[in-house]
Amino acid sequence: MQTLRENKTLIIEILAAEPDFILQHVQQANIVNLREYNNLSVAGHPPETIIINLLDKVMNKGPAKCLDFVALLQQPKIIDTYSRMDEVFNNLTAPSDHTFSTGTRGPYTTPSTDTTGQAVGMSSEVCQYRMTSLPRGHCLIINNVHFNELGERKGSDKDVEQLQEVFQWLGFKVTVLLDQTAVQAREELKRFGGETHGDAFVCCVLSHGDNGVIYGTDDEPISTNDLFSPFKGTLIGKPKAFFIQACRGKDIQAGVQLEADVNPGPQIYIPADADFLVAMATVEDHCSFRDPTSGSWFIQTLCKQLKQGCPRGDDILTILTQVNRDVSQKDVRYWDKKAREHKQAKQMPEPKYTLTKRLVFTVPPQ
Repeated sequence: MQTLRENKTLIIEILAAEPDFILQHVQQANIVNLREYNNLSVAGHPPETIIINLLDKVMNKGPAKCLDFVALLQQPKIIDTYSRMDEVFNNLTAPSDHTFSTGTRGPYTTPSTDTTGQAVGMSSEVCQYRMTSLPRGHCLIINNVHFNELGERKGSDKDVEQLQEVFQWLGFKVTVLLDQTAVQAREELKRFGGETHGDAFVCCVLSHGDNGVIYGTDDEPISTNDLFSPFKGTLIGKPKAFFIQACRGKDIQAGVQLEADVNPGPQIYIPADADFLVAMATVEDHCSFRDPTSGSWFIQTLCKQLKQGCPRGDDILTILTQVNRDVSQKDVRYWDKKAREHKQAKQMPEPKYTLTKRLVFTVPPQ
């Protein structure tokens, strides 16, 4: 990600010579989806604007997509088209993008290591966030169930039970707020943002939602910026983790077994500040599923994987990768009224982060 930030002006200048070519390749490489490609390639936009929008889109997708994009820029077909691209990479050996790697090896040489396997020039302190205070920090759970017009979120109490159990077990002080209006939620978030929280802060939001917003029980939207902004500039160097169970796209009629947490809107962006983790129940434009009797796919799977992974010392990104795998393997049949046929509905969670160290929720002595 830092490679793109530090060379953004040069990359814009180079790629603006042939914007259509790079757009086609980022879409083929699945760095952007088809809808994003169509939005970026609107006729009449200046080439520089197209590339600026492309880079902003890629950087907002997180470090993994940034690594994919940087790797694409070094492919022979790209170098052949953009002969000046070598200027971006000539002096790079081991950029800080490796700090954010989730297992995808970039095109750069890795840092040299000493006999212990520790990267030279990197202290062990860099590798993992401190997680020793008792309590570890505060875990705030906002659980919106009853709304003015939006449907009741049956089964959300099961998610709260699991979250409360898991984060208390992990040493966090847990506070549960039930049925918060938009104003109440903002006020509580500001209050928590002004407090000291030990080694970490965790916030779990369970509600109806759109892309870029979650709803208060008065059906008024709360922008994701309102969720994150009270914690920008606070807890410096400490992780701030947000787990959001809400839809980010159009509702799917899922029958009596499953419900969706609904609606379309603007995209969610992770804060630019360091040390944030935002794990969302589903990808952009899609709904997430909740069983009225047993809770949501995402939260129930998250709690299960935290219980299994934390005692092993797994970091949160490893755990969330397993959550992605488990949730993606679930499906449900639903009746499409327009098509008048049964279809399969699936779900894929999406974590984004600006963590600078491994985040491991160590289990305190019981």
